[in-house]
Amino acid sequence: MKLNSKWPAIVWTGLIFILLVIPSEGIPHGGMLGLPHTDKIAHVLLFGVFVWLWSNALPSSKPGQGFRIFLISSGYGILMEFVQAGFTNRAFEGLDILADLSGAALAWLLVGLTNKQKISPYRNRGRNQN
Repeated sequence: MKLNSKWPAIVWTGLIFILLVIPSEGIPHGGMLGLPHTDKIAHVLLFGVFVWLWSNALPSSKPGQGFRIFLISSGYGILMEFVQAGFTNRAFEGLDILADLSGAALAWLLVGLTNKQKISPYRNRGRNQN
């Protein structure tokens, strides 16, 4: 699915910021639905969707575009942990960074796989072109 605008990616980026700077008093403790580590699952989803949206919003004609989006997502996740530690009452957590990187990497791989499966009209589709 191609999005025609960068707005969904921009809004998602802002939503990540808002969700990650909410004071910890506003976040349920003990995990959602009684499941442990749901905050890590949330980080995986937040940054996976981040990569997917930006991959669809930016032109992918440049080689390495997906990897650059992955790096930007990773940097944003790391930066947000420092923002949490410095400007909110939330703590810096290395496992949150690992979850951010995992979500970004998974989305980068999935986007790469789906883009490779598309056949360009200029590629040989397996027929004898002679």
